[in-house]
Amino acid sequence: MARVPFVQRDTMTPAGQQAWDEIEGSRGGVARNYAALLNNPQAARSYANLGGYVRFETPLDPRVKALAVLTAAREASGHYVWTVNQRGAREAGIGDDIVAAIREYRAPVGLAARDAAVVQFVLEILRQHRVSDATYDALRSQIGDAAIIDLLVVVSYYHGLAHLLQALDVELPEGVTSTLTY
Repeated sequence: MARVPFVQRDTMTPAGQQAWDEIEGSRGGVARNYAALLNNPQAARSYANLGGYVRFETPLDPRVKALAVLTAAREASGHYVWTVNQRGAREAGIGDDIVAAIREYRAPVGLAARDAAVVQFVLEILRQHRVSDATYDALRSQIGDAAIIDLLVVVSYYHGLAHLLQALDVELPEGVTSTLTY
């Protein structure tokens, strides 16, 4: 059970209801993750704005984004973020073999060069809190500087969201089972 209640729109202040409406309008609904975060409407709204960019506006290649999201979720042991992003990863062309390699901490070994460069970059920033010149240059040659900035924003958002939801013990949507083990 989540450590905070899942907020209901009708119990919120007018300002809170406005935040709810903005989140609902941008996503077609308010999922459990935001129903939990809406215990602080101002923080939820701000986080949702960043999430809106990384989900809907970034020009980052969908495959690069999906690799970054899964790697960030795995590094955070973020069951919610990992599980709800499986469909998007598959739609971006990420096969079961690559998903398994990330889940089982085998990646980037065995991945194609571009995929390996993305995963290695994310692993380094999350594990060592910096990126080596060799890793940066390898990814830069694949996607360019502007895309690296977007990649870092995507990683920051999803890694942070995974930690938020883990700390609040937010469960997956009803009927959904985690495919992630610790």
